[in-house]
Amino acid sequence: MRRGKALILICALVGMSSILTACQKTPQNTNILKGMEAIEALDYNGALAAFDTAQLYEEDLQLVYRGEGIANMGLGNYQEAVKCFLMSLQEADGQVTDLEFDTNYYLASAYYKLNNYEAAKEIYDAILGLDAVAVDAYFLRGCCCLKQGDYDLAMADFKKAFDLAPDNIDLVADAFLELQAAGFEAEGMVYVKEFMSKESKRLTDSQKGTLYYYLGDYDNARIYLDGALTAGDAEVSLMLGQTYEKLGDRNYAVVVYHTYLDSYPANAAIYNSLGVCLMQQEKYEEALEAFEAGIALADISQQQSLLFNRIVAWEYLGNFAQAKNLMQEYLKYYPDDAKALSEWDFLSTR
Repeated sequence: MRRGKALILICALVGMSSILTACQKTPQNTNILKGMEAIEALDYNGALAAFDTAQLYEEDLQLVYRGEGIANMGLGNYQEAVKCFLMSLQEADGQVTDLEFDTNYYLASAYYKLNNYEAAKEIYDAILGLDAVAVDAYFLRGCCCLKQGDYDLAMADFKKAFDLAPDNIDLVADAFLELQAAGFEAEGMVYVKEFMSKESKRLTDSQKGTLYYYLGDYDNARIYLDGALTAGDAEVSLMLGQTYEKLGDRNYAVVVYHTYLDSYPANAAIYNSLGVCLMQQEKYEEALEAFEAGIALADISQQQSLLFNRIVAWEYLGNFAQAKNLMQEYLKYYPDDAKALSEWDFLSTR
């Protein structure tokens, strides 16, 4: 489930494997492959250096420009990213393959980051013109409509996305989160309640629990998620732990997280939630251990949050020198993080 992740992450998950595959099929694209590996390691400046070298060795320009675009997205240079993605598409010579589709998703995401929602919508329009069953394109176009205050068009796109993927209940929760973020929380709650009433018979306990969680009905969420919990179910464990936190029972939330990690330790998201919960209990050393364990897993979807939370843990431990060093490193990778910049202002006085 997206649960409010940035749109760039959605695109990254769609496109990263296809880029690496394309590079591996072409041995002379050695530096492009190095660049993509650097991106996976969040070393965006190192990636740009690798792509510069790739140009010198006349490697595949479509992949070079695409990689530069992704690296610039990571650095928050969205205008430059747009230029790179457009150049990548120009190198495609009119061909439309999975690579071009993915690059267009990245391009739309860059426009979205620049608050140019109309341009992003045009990209999704073009994608849907070629692929009328592109679920993500409908969903993301709906997000753009919400940003423009057009509730009706957004809901129409969300409905199309769900009609195409009726078993993907996550889309409903995702739509609610987008409605909430855009100031349509009341409408979103009505939407979810109507959906639950209509689809109640085919919803699983975990799906009901998840939707109740987003409705703020944590008692019902706990009942259904507890009933749905099975060994190895990371998503239910995570949601159940967060539900107990909302109910004010952080001790049991920690038990839920630990119970999962004791048997399945390779889950960065649960380490992150565990660490946050422990910090709320003022157990900062234990929280730091959880964040470090999560960081070691190198999960790109959780890494930014884990790295930031690690800094906060060091602050609470009173080690401002370590927190400053880590924040300097963090800002190299996430220079446009407003919360981190504010935190840096605080640390600079310590």
